[in-house]
Amino acid sequence: MEKLKVGVIGVSNHLLKRIVLPLRNTKYCEIYGIASRNTEKAKSFAQEFGVKKVYADYQELIDDARIDFVYIPLPNHLHLEWVLKAAKAGKHILCEKPITLNTKEAISCMEAAEKNKIKLMEAFMYKFHPLWIYAKEVIKTNQIGEIKYINISYAYNNPSAGNIRNIKEYGGGALMDIGCYAVSSSRFLLDAEPKRVIAVHQHHPEFKTDTLDSAMLDFNGIHVNYTVSTLSHANQCVEIVGSSGRIQIPIPFNTYVDTPSEIKIYTGQGERTVHFDVCDQYGLMFDGFSECLIKDKPVPVETGDAVNNMKVIDALFKSAETQGWENVNTNKICE
Repeated sequence: MEKLKVGVIGVSNHLLKRIVLPLRNTKYCEIYGIASRNTEKAKSFAQEFGVKKVYADYQELIDDARIDFVYIPLPNHLHLEWVLKAAKAGKHILCEKPITLNTKEAISCMEAAEKNKIKLMEAFMYKFHPLWIYAKEVIKTNQIGEIKYINISYAYNNPSAGNIRNIKEYGGGALMDIGCYAVSSSRFLLDAEPKRVIAVHQHHPEFKTDTLDSAMLDFNGIHVNYTVSTLSHANQCVEIVGSSGRIQIPIPFNTYVDTPSEIKIYTGQGERTVHFDVCDQYGLMFDGFSECLIKDKPVPVETGDAVNNMKVIDALFKSAETQGWENVNTNKICE
């Protein structure tokens, strides 16, 4: 079977560090073309990694009939523009998280996908890792009882003024870059939407981006607490606490691609560690999306999930401003 041809818009550091190598081993797709605002950068990338086609600009790439779907790893503030243009060109789209800067933009993307009859998915790769699927199964089968609360920590230290994650108008900041994982993963585990949220943000005096965020999401009595930071020692951990046990995920998001991963489960019967074989969650995500295109099935994560995630993020930003609880519409926008 011939693999689907992926067109990549933008030569990002994320593409180089986490995407290009997994796509060498995927079953259903491969990088066929690359476009960059810096043509020489695109040519160098293509030569280094054996990408067949380099385009003069983004529009030329999405207009190429040979491209089966577009992957967008651009800075957050450019997602809306190129999702809309790719959808108009009839291209299926895998877009990096968060899908846009706010709920209104996310809804525009969902409507464009529906209008142009293309598939659009937000690239939260963790949902494809076996450890997350297993953790959700443990919860569903009542192995740790009724969920009471979840604690999430995620941080790194990036003081660079020129980095896109530290540029506010680009959609930078802790909530948009890594807080979105806390929001998404809690919704994923609980298969529900929070009723209300409250947040406290600390901002950089120069960048004006949020660099230290703490928040609580109230899922009708189940509390999700998270702290994320862009100026702290790198760390990450998720702990799910139930009435009769708990689950600990030591490395929940940036799992190693060359090392087995694990989760720890504590119950009244004792403690156990469940190990998972080496895998690459990005490759699994690309293959999961591609398989749905080939078989014309719904994508693993519908676009409405991205809209719902942005609704929570918007409420968190508002809460940080008002310094109080902010309600979130708990009715799902899109099933």
